Amino acid sequence: MEGEIYSVKILGPGNLKWSRKGITIIGNGYGSDPDQLQFPAGLFIEPKTQILYVADVSNNRVQKHYPNGKIETAAGQANGASGSTSDKLDGPRDIFADEHENVFVVDSGNQRIQSWAKNAKTGKTVAGNGSAGATLNEFNRPYRVVLDTKKNILVADLQNQRITRWPSTYDPRTSLGTIIAGGNGAGLNPYQLNNPTVTQWNMDTYGNKNIYAGIPGRPGNSAAQLQSPEGLTLDKYGNLYIADCQNHRIQMFCPYSVYGITIAGTGQMGNDTNELYYPLDVAFDSEMNLYVTDTYNYRIQKFERIQ
Repeated sequence: MEGEIYSVKILGPGNLKWSRKGITIIGNGYGSDPDQLQFPAGLFIEPKTQILYVADVSNNRVQKHYPNGKIETAAGQANGASGSTSDKLDGPRDIFADEHENVFVVDSGNQRIQSWAKNAKTGKTVAGNGSAGATLNEFNRPYRVVLDTKKNILVADLQNQRITRWPSTYDPRTSLGTIIAGGNGAGLNPYQLNNPTVTQWNMDTYGNKNIYAGIPGRPGNSAAQLQSPEGLTLDKYGNLYIADCQNHRIQMFCPYSVYGITIAGTGQMGNDTNELYYPLDVAFDSEMNLYVTDTYNYRIQKFERIQ
């Protein structure tokens, strides 16, 4: 039925539309069983394997969901135990994974980025020294992570108001992050960030940072505004998708558009299949089905693309 989909056929490239009702992929209530979550945050779908990874924050673990439906713990303790030893995590916020099921985890409470190999029982620190601070070998609440094409590690260092890049090889005595954005205090100026929650941005040919969505310093719920935006992703058509957290919706911004289109959520918090409750991240699978971390509903929702 036409009433069951959002259509952007006229408004954006790609002729895209999705079901308005989500399907729960992971999330059988609040808990620490393999199919349960506690305040999930970062979401990542590895392009080649199509394995879905989710940072299960208050369970202090990373869960992975295989295409056949199998769920396993990829990092941390399956029972949700927290700690600072190499076999534990403390409030992991985000993940990045490769086709070999190696997982990079933002171990936020431990002020470090950990790498966990497939089936590993312990992780290795690849960025940060485990202490909170503002020197270049430290983090102050790391929040997001991504690897670039050279396997450098890019981290959103939330309370240091900066994005840092770390080399692919780590030496605890000498490895330092390089500031590639921010680091000049919190603010609205082009050279500042304000609690950065993503590790993707764009510059034009003159090195100017461009604004692609929202109105700086003016939160709100209009089509042109955002309220505490969190995770984002781009598709091959150049459309930008944002988890508009406190507006309980996912917004799509077509290239050069000032106004966003709501493709998931109603703008009101709720737990029905068409509603979201503080969504924190978004991702797509190879068929452009939309996945959302529906954080306060303790679930991952899939909104199927309609061809």
